[in-house]
Amino acid sequence: MHWSDRFIGEPYVPGDADCLQLYCRVSNEVFGREIPSAAYVQRAVTALGRARQMADGVALFTAPTGHPIEGDAVLMQCRGRPSHIGAYCLVDGEPSVLHAMANAGMTVRHALRDLNRIGLAIEGFYRWA
Repeated sequence: MHWSDRFIGEPYVPGDADCLQLYCRVSNEVFGREIPSAAYVQRAVTALGRARQMADGVALFTAPTGHPIEGDAVLMQCRGRPSHIGAYCLVDGEPSVLHAMANAGMTVRHALRDLNRIGLAIEGFYRWA
């Protein structure tokens, strides 16, 4: 059993159990990382607002990495803007991402190679500094 299995299927709730909140929870519960309280922000209403929030959070709290390890942040783009975050995981040798998706209504895990098929593109991998 992989650590990410226990989160799959949890309901998506904007501002309470969304992609950022899931990432912060995984970082704390699984990896023992305390995410700064400033990362817990009210979810912006618009896609552009969320993209701005995501960019600000990445700049404040992370450092880019070309070699992700379990638990690193995977920043994803939707419609060309960074607006989604998940936790990197390696499941049976397959690079994957655990993320809470609004259109799925729950937390899901996708192989990185399948992200384009669901309308997401990887912007980059980040480690909390």
